[in-house]
Amino acid sequence: MKRKRKLGMAGLLCVMPWWVFAQQVEPLADPVRLFEDGKALFLRHDYAAAWQALTHYLRQDTSAGFAEEVAYMLACTSYELNQPDRIRRLLAYVEQYPDSRYVNRIYALIGSACFFDKDYPEAIMYFDKCDIHRLADAERDDVLLRLGTSYLKEGNLKDASLWFTVLEDVSPEYRLDAVYQLAYIDYARGRYDEALEGFRLAGTDEKYAPYTPYYIADICLEKHDYQKAKRLADTYLEAYPRHEYALSMQRVRGEASYGMGRYAEAVKPLETYCESPEGSHDRKALYTLGMSYYQTGVYSKAVDALGKAVGRPDALAQNAYLHSGLAYLQLKDRTRARMAFEQASVMTFDRNVQEQALYNYALCIHETSYSPFAESVTVFERFLNEFPNSAYAAKVNDYLVEVYMNTRSYQAALNSIAKISHPGDRILEAKQKLLFRIGILAFAQAAFENAIDYFTQSIGLGRYDLQTKADAYYWRGESKYRMEHYAEAASDYRLYLEYTPDRTGEEYALALYNLGYVAFKQKQYEQALTWFTRCSQAQVKDRRIVADVYNRMGDCHFHARRFEEASALYAQASAADPSLGDYSLFQEAFVKGLQRDYAGKIQTLNRLLTGYPASPYVDDALYEQGRAFVQQEDNAGAIERYTVLLRRFPDSPLSRKASNEIGLLYYQEDKYPEAIAAYKKVISDYPGSEEARLAQRDLKSIYIDLNRVDDYLSFVSTLPGGANSDVNERDSLTYVAAERVYMRGETEEAKASFTRYLQSFPQGAFSMDASYYLGLMAYNERNYTEASAYLDKVLAYPDNKFSGEAMKLSADIAYQRKEYEKALGLYGRMADRAASQEERVDALRRSLECARLSGQPEEVIAIASSLLAQSKLAPEVENEARYARAKACLGEGRTREAVGDLTELAKDTRNVYGAEAKYVLAQLYFDAGETAKAEKEVLDYIEVSTPHAYWLARSFVLLSDIYVKMGRDVDAKQYLLSLKQNYQEDDDIQEMIETRLKQLGNE
Repeated sequence: MKRKRKLGMAGLLCVMPWWVFAQQVEPLADPVRLFEDGKALFLRHDYAAAWQALTHYLRQDTSAGFAEEVAYMLACTSYELNQPDRIRRLLAYVEQYPDSRYVNRIYALIGSACFFDKDYPEAIMYFDKCDIHRLADAERDDVLLRLGTSYLKEGNLKDASLWFTVLEDVSPEYRLDAVYQLAYIDYARGRYDEALEGFRLAGTDEKYAPYTPYYIADICLEKHDYQKAKRLADTYLEAYPRHEYALSMQRVRGEASYGMGRYAEAVKPLETYCESPEGSHDRKALYTLGMSYYQTGVYSKAVDALGKAVGRPDALAQNAYLHSGLAYLQLKDRTRARMAFEQASVMTFDRNVQEQALYNYALCIHETSYSPFAESVTVFERFLNEFPNSAYAAKVNDYLVEVYMNTRSYQAALNSIAKISHPGDRILEAKQKLLFRIGILAFAQAAFENAIDYFTQSIGLGRYDLQTKADAYYWRGESKYRMEHYAEAASDYRLYLEYTPDRTGEEYALALYNLGYVAFKQKQYEQALTWFTRCSQAQVKDRRIVADVYNRMGDCHFHARRFEEASALYAQASAADPSLGDYSLFQEAFVKGLQRDYAGKIQTLNRLLTGYPASPYVDDALYEQGRAFVQQEDNAGAIERYTVLLRRFPDSPLSRKASNEIGLLYYQEDKYPEAIAAYKKVISDYPGSEEARLAQRDLKSIYIDLNRVDDYLSFVSTLPGGANSDVNERDSLTYVAAERVYMRGETEEAKASFTRYLQSFPQGAFSMDASYYLGLMAYNERNYTEASAYLDKVLAYPDNKFSGEAMKLSADIAYQRKEYEKALGLYGRMADRAASQEERVDALRRSLECARLSGQPEEVIAIASSLLAQSKLAPEVENEARYARAKACLGEGRTREAVGDLTELAKDTRNVYGAEAKYVLAQLYFDAGETAKAEKEVLDYIEVSTPHAYWLARSFVLLSDIYVKMGRDVDAKQYLLSLKQNYQEDDDIQEMIETRLKQLGNE
């Protein structure tokens, strides 16, 4: 490598004009005399005095005709006195007198002024405007020196050489200056023999004696004459220990020692040079110092020096990266070694270095299991493609097979295997496992159809590894179960049980458990009992599953009316996991009721109400307690329980029944006023419901018993449909006719009939029913505006036989129309009145999405918490709820609460929620100033990896920020460069990389 240095010496340039300050000149009365005195002073170079005389002249009568001459002398004087506006004055003269005989010299002076201002491009421009050879010899030589130096400063060696050659020919005074500069130009061009001759000649001049030995010694280095270079350096440093070139000579001494293999001897002079605060240090010197440390086993210092030497991409940087990697290996730091080898491996300046670096890079990846962007596969593949005849090729082939078997970069490995024409058994076994693992990833992301496809392909290669084949059956069954293909799922679970060699593991027990559920959902209770019983005898570690198994076994016995066995199993379930005890207690109480142990039923339900006040079974428990009191003929106790139910759960379907029960109990005790009030409340609170119709029937009986028919008719007249029996009959017949048309599938005629019915009986007894059917037909035709209007009429009756379906349709319409507030309210009501956990979970999920889209973070947090409180929640639903709650908490500044959910999500980075959560956690730690914790989180992320490359890439960017904050700029840069080379997606990551590399000085 050639190091080109520009010489900055005062002796190379002509000295600035020296100022002479003469005695002050008094103003003269005669203008001619003033002019002549000023000119005389000017010619004597007494410029300060000349300036005073000539400016006084200009204040007198200037009719004598000396204006041009005076302007010339004043312009020149301003240059000689180095006045701030000298260039302006000189240019003004040229503009005013363009044909003056002095213009040539004026341009020379302007060029010189620009030169002394270090404005070399302007100096060159004005020097080019003058005819240098028309100047006086002394001025000509000055201009030639300044013009050549200007070109040299601008890096234009060709023109600099031309003018210094002219200077050497014409100027005895500056001949050695020209020789020195021409020697430097030869040196810069790598023409060392010519440069040596010039430096030796220039060195005879006392002015250049302290400079030429450095260049001669450096040329000796370039010619590998290390002994001579070191001898010259030693001599020079004895003679000029404090000269400005002494540090550079230390560099020569160190590099010469290194060149002779004296690595320990090279260290001190190179340290002296590289650790000096003066200016920027030569990259080769830093590299040589690093290599000296490396050769002497001081690896920690080696990586520091080599890291500073990399700079721009070239052969030196490639070598520095390679040896940095080798030094890091000696320091047991495989992470930094890997990054250094990676950088050397992408440079092509030296193929041998590239081969060695790529091989070591591949080994580091393999040994550390590092593969965030599929490097574990691609690097070995790349090595075989780029160096097929390498001595390492056979080893790399063996490593590649190992990688296929163990990599986390499943798709990349599968793509690599696809390129192999005739794969052997080991490769096909690896392919079988890869297909299975990709299936697991798809399952974790709830992409069940894709998962089934991959598991099926893996099963097709099942002869290579029996356990993988069995596991593929199990997870294919799980995928089908999630899609509610229960018969197919059961078949796969059975095949798993048949093939798996491991009959003691968790999955064996779970297969039995799932087979039990498949039969249970199909109401094959005896078969379900068999599977659940086998599961209860297997090794299940999860207490929740154990408890659930006992509950389902109890349910199976319950359906077979084996109440004693059912009761015992519910008790076992509650003991296995008390957190699920509410269901067990409810079922146990229900069984007691069937066994006519009503006191035991009430007592058991009290345990439920006390122990599980937030249980979804609380309303059921209150209702069943009321029924138990009825069975005990304790009407007061029953009414008290039903009243509590009505107060706490007014929207529950059980409350409608309880309201009717209260009326009936009062009626049976002949408490007519109380019964009448209770029945009227049912009719007003639940209009259109079956309970309201039954209440109206019983109310009619009471009024007849009391002989108050007129009061009854008066009350009925206030209800939809009125009291006219003829009208009521016509109302009923008209509706029934329309309904029959609808049931025959004659949609258009049914629509017209229902419309006519509503026109005839807008407040008819069946107006709600007709509105529902019209809304349903409009919904099916995607006329959502009309459908919404009819369904809203149905929902005006809080609880009716169509409420559930009307809510669902209306909520779906509101969601599609982006009326998220309305949809949120409807889904919330659906969750409250859901009859099963599946319905409740589905409604809560939809509520959660609406709350998020309508920008209600507090609602999001509340709904997500309700969702997470549900038992036996599917993992994908739990992840969705945790993610929504964490994001909402972050938006509200509740960071501490968000961290809990993010930490839980980050445990599984296979799904997109976990992938983002892992990054967000690290970013939160970084923002909080916990850089060590943030670094640990990101490094762990890199270790576990994820199929969601964007979030991993963001973590790499964050890691660079962490290292910048820690003062580890080299590490920051390495991670950014690694990311740049391995992340290929077209998104904002590349911009983040470039911005940070620029800030780190890698433009």
